[in-house]
Amino acid sequence: MPNELARKPKKTGTYLIIILIVTSVATVLSTIILYRNSLRAAEESLKLQALGIAASLEPSVQTTHVKENIFRDIITEASWEGIAFLALYDRRGLTLLHSNENLVGRRIDSPDVKIAADEDRPVFNRMTLGTDEEVFILNYPIHARDAIKVLMVALHPYPAQDIIRQARLQAMSIAVTVVIIWIMGFFFIKAVKRSEQLSAMMAEREGLAVVGEMAAVLAHEIRNPLGSIKGFAQYLSEKGTEGKRELGVIVDEAGRLERLTEDLLLYARPSEVRGEKFNLFEAADEVMRLSVSDHVKMAAIRMNATIPSDIVMISDKEKVKQILSNLLQNSVDAVSEGGLIELGAEQVGDKIIIIVRDNGCGMDAETRSRAFNSFFTSKPKGTGLGLAIVDRLAKALGGRIEIESEPGKGTGVRITLPATYRKEGHE
Repeated sequence: MPNELARKPKKTGTYLIIILIVTSVATVLSTIILYRNSLRAAEESLKLQALGIAASLEPSVQTTHVKENIFRDIITEASWEGIAFLALYDRRGLTLLHSNENLVGRRIDSPDVKIAADEDRPVFNRMTLGTDEEVFILNYPIHARDAIKVLMVALHPYPAQDIIRQARLQAMSIAVTVVIIWIMGFFFIKAVKRSEQLSAMMAEREGLAVVGEMAAVLAHEIRNPLGSIKGFAQYLSEKGTEGKRELGVIVDEAGRLERLTEDLLLYARPSEVRGEKFNLFEAADEVMRLSVSDHVKMAAIRMNATIPSDIVMISDKEKVKQILSNLLQNSVDAVSEGGLIELGAEQVGDKIIIIVRDNGCGMDAETRSRAFNSFFTSKPKGTGLGLAIVDRLAKALGGRIEIESEPGKGTGVRITLPATYRKEGHE
């Protein structure tokens, strides 16, 4: 149940990220489309303006000889807004008329003029003037009596640039808005995750409170009569009365019930951390010596311990010892006679990494995913609280636990703990 609750914040965060991505992509695409449409509208605006001016001037320049320089008057009087210059050419590029009279009679080499005259169609282009200003150019064919002339209308692109400038500002404002939304979304997701994690923790604690009450009742109602049953069974077995084998079963089962009661109390007890300075090698040595004395099976198991003698921790020594004891117990249960259990530790920066590895039966993917669930076990007589207790204690100490295991290849459990416990890191 706690693991399922812990996965909910991840799902909620994933959904919010998907919504942000979809919204951002849609916004960016619409902005790109809007910007391209603005560019196209600006270009079409210049084309329509130039064509309108050319159509208005066409009757005036169709005559064979234009006596007055009407182009100069148009520029001087500013008859149309945005005109840079006007010119009239023959198909060979000879300037017949120009708003700048000094250019009349000169020949230009313009492919666009030739194309407009030969193909009898308007040709649009852009030109950079001697002042480094870029102007929009229309080469417009005029049908005169004797030949085709080409009217060149040059426009300042200021109105179109205003449209483009506004489109760019709009695109930039949308981009800034998207960035702000992402920043807000990031903090919102963190807040939602934190809120749901707190809700999951509260639900877990409520569940643990129920388990704690149940464990307290069990400890009170079962422990005393269970101790009496176990004590009398041991007494009768030691006296050599008949049924010694059956009495041994009673003792063993009573011991198993005692361990279950102790595990329930340990799992449900509030995880108050009492920090003290201790040597990890010495703590591990105590646990291994107790394990050897408690388990008859240990005589048939090889155990290698590689823990540097200079690793010092400031943490809860008893909780660290309980973690090691539970992991060693799991490994003992997993290996067969002649099996190997390896216990190692190293300090990496401000972290202590403890690894317990065995060559036992291993776990499949489903068992690994449920290994930390309360009361889940693959052992015939297991309580299902061993790894759940380890996980709870590791989190209480500000650490984490990871499992690597494959069926038939053994199991490795990696515990990462802070070398110095800090209360603010405890949740």
